[in-house]
Amino acid sequence: MSIKSFIVFLDATSGMNARMTYALNLAEQHEAHLIGISVSPPLWTRTNGAIDYTRGTSAVEEMVERRSAQEAATHETSKRAFDELLRPTGLSHEFRAIREMEADQIARLHALHADLVIVGHSRPDGLPHASPPDAMLVKTGVPFLIVPDDWHRAAPVAQNIMIAWNASREARRAITDTLPLLKGAKSVTVTVVDAHENTSYGEQPGADVAQYLCRHGANVSVEQRQSAGRPIATVLRETAHDLQCDLIAIGAYSHNRLKELVFGGVTRSILSRVEVPTVIAH
Repeated sequence: MSIKSFIVFLDATSGMNARMTYALNLAEQHEAHLIGISVSPPLWTRTNGAIDYTRGTSAVEEMVERRSAQEAATHETSKRAFDELLRPTGLSHEFRAIREMEADQIARLHALHADLVIVGHSRPDGLPHASPPDAMLVKTGVPFLIVPDDWHRAAPVAQNIMIAWNASREARRAITDTLPLLKGAKSVTVTVVDAHENTSYGEQPGADVAQYLCRHGANVSVEQRQSAGRPIATVLRETAHDLQCDLIAIGAYSHNRLKELVFGGVTRSILSRVEVPTVIAH
């Protein structure tokens, strides 16, 4: 198994460069094809609601022309930055632009044909306005890698990875989806929180999955932590900081009725404040 196709969503925010650079480094390390996608921002954010008060044929035509020019300018800015970064590398890459009216459906379609989707944090992160990473994850099943806007560590990337392990199907999915990254990392830490509260781990919590990863060639260790009543997300952040991790992998399961992601409350908490690049798998 390998990762050969990455998507990075682009926008005109200050975090785009950090996201593109991370995507470039990861694609080079895995000799993968990198696709940059620019999505037109929502109309109301550009016109302050002026569309609601537009009347008359000429006024509507002027508004449509102005909007088209804004979309073209947005895509051109993203394309120029993407091409300038990628062209000197010789890496296989391409740029795609998506119009606002078809953004949600087409963005999902593109994501379905990639091994990994890279977005930013916090909003806006380049995705369609109606499709934040958790919603896109539920709709596509493709793992999302969220890169903080202020992340600027030097290459190589994804070298010290932490897996949030709770012996669940979702955590196992995260391992499957990130296995090529785990095999290529210098170190992988399987982190277990409050092992005494979960009988699913077996006699030695984390040991079995660590052995499984070792057989795949990963350099693995197990870290057991106690929450002492604190939020699990806080413990995971502290562990990642203590171990100087540059990537966290977590699994998430969906609440079918609400169409939202939960991980015993952990995923939602992690997504609320992403401090380290984080892969969420479903």
